[in-house]
Amino acid sequence: MNRIKIEKKYQIALNDLISSLRDSGFLNDYNVENAFRNIPRHEFVQTSELDRAYYNEPLSIMKNQTISQPGVVSRMTEWLDIKNGQKILEIGTGSAWQTAILSYLAGTGTVYSVERHPELVKFARENLEKFKLDNTHVILGDGSLGYPQASPYDRIIITAACTEIPLPLLEQLSENGLIIAPVGDSSQSLVLLKKTSGGIVKIKNESHYVFVPLLGKFGKKV
Repeated sequence: MNRIKIEKKYQIALNDLISSLRDSGFLNDYNVENAFRNIPRHEFVQTSELDRAYYNEPLSIMKNQTISQPGVVSRMTEWLDIKNGQKILEIGTGSAWQTAILSYLAGTGTVYSVERHPELVKFARENLEKFKLDNTHVILGDGSLGYPQASPYDRIIITAACTEIPLPLLEQLSENGLIIAPVGDSSQSLVLLKKTSGGIVKIKNESHYVFVPLLGKFGKKV
């Protein structure tokens, strides 16, 4: 991976963000903290948002989409418990900051990320290219259908709100695999599920999250 030297002003802001996330209990894993330090968020926001890159809040990118709040990214990433060598499916690439963090943690594994907006696919690929991440694949398509060509996946992360987790994604999850998604209508609960030989088991559930809706055949109709 091509490590980018972080300017001092961003380094200070990043340190402050990490301290805040630690103090609030949203960052507990050393590997995830390392990913935050090696995948600087300001490389994934639009120029107009650079001064706010290390605020703990979502930021607008384009096509009415956002780059997720750092606290939410750390929570979802930690719950997924990613191991080196795993195959990961991400639904909703956005700016690809989460994609790059997954890539960093997966190491020799592979990350497939599906995005429905061509403009965001281009933006995401350009952002990933800065880091020479060769284990990521950004795919233009309907995320609610997943990406069956490379299934099954050890981990699946859905970064858009769904009223229920699309069946194709559960089908593409490997046995003993984990899937995380914000589930609900105007407000969502972050839900972590595990696929076992006996069926789907809920592992964790935390309420009061707000994501943009998942669009597509098995999501909100466009």
